[in-house]
Amino acid sequence: MDKHTAREYIQANFRDDDRLAVVLIQKTSETTEQRVAPANRIVTDEFQAWLRYRNKEKYEIYVSMNALHEGARGRKKTDVAEIRHVYLDFDKNGTEAIQALKNRGDFPTPNHIIESSAGKFQTVWRVEQFEKDQAETLMRGMVRELGADPAATDSSRVLRVPGFYNHKYGTPHFVTVENLSNETYTPSHFPDFPVEGLSSRLELGRPVGARTDRDSPNGRSQSERDWAYAMRAIARGDEPDQVARSIAAYRPDKPNPQYYAEHTVEKALAALNRSNEVRLETGDSSVER
Repeated sequence: MDKHTAREYIQANFRDDDRLAVVLIQKTSETTEQRVAPANRIVTDEFQAWLRYRNKEKYEIYVSMNALHEGARGRKKTDVAEIRHVYLDFDKNGTEAIQALKNRGDFPTPNHIIESSAGKFQTVWRVEQFEKDQAETLMRGMVRELGADPAATDSSRVLRVPGFYNHKYGTPHFVTVENLSNETYTPSHFPDFPVEGLSSRLELGRPVGARTDRDSPNGRSQSERDWAYAMRAIARGDEPDQVARSIAAYRPDKPNPQYYAEHTVEKALAALNRSNEVRLETGDSSVER
């Protein structure tokens, strides 16, 4: 397996003392593990060998894209200490969306374009001088302009780490990265998106591709799919309120989308609390093999 890409990616994007959450998810068993550690520990041979071992066991490897407070044991928005990145997740028409982004003259060149699976991409900009709300407003604005995933706009987000395999589909996909820039961007490099008016397809009307229970594939109801999405999103550390907003935006067919979404998230939280499968440990703990 690749022993260099993940280490180089983390070294390029974080300071040595940045505390980061490394999240491992095995989707078949719905098991999640998390380690919070400084970047200079995550890039050690021992830690990287452990990640490669887990990846061979079909664990997906993610890292928080912003630095956490000293002593943080989770990845809630309040745990974020410094904004290091803004990012977008293109999971539909990814190749066309990336080309459209490259053709735009009003967005800076991404530092990295990660191919998370065939035709699906994550774009990452290294930044400084951003407040948390400012970064999230920018990402929501870019989602509106570029058609990226509206759920991937919170500052506590984890993204895939290049250099490992994505086991989500039948054939493992090696997660690659295209490095395009060494710049560190400030708010002045990006378009100015006002806070108001960002709802667009996120909160007004039916989002592009939104579905109802009547048009779900394989006999599985959309409500079941919504619950499964909530389980995955909360397990990887997404804010429950953000998960509920995403579900509500996706289900305008419901009489009360917000109530439906909040109830779905509450059921997912209860199920995860019962499972006791999420283990939170600090970076001072020994790395398991």
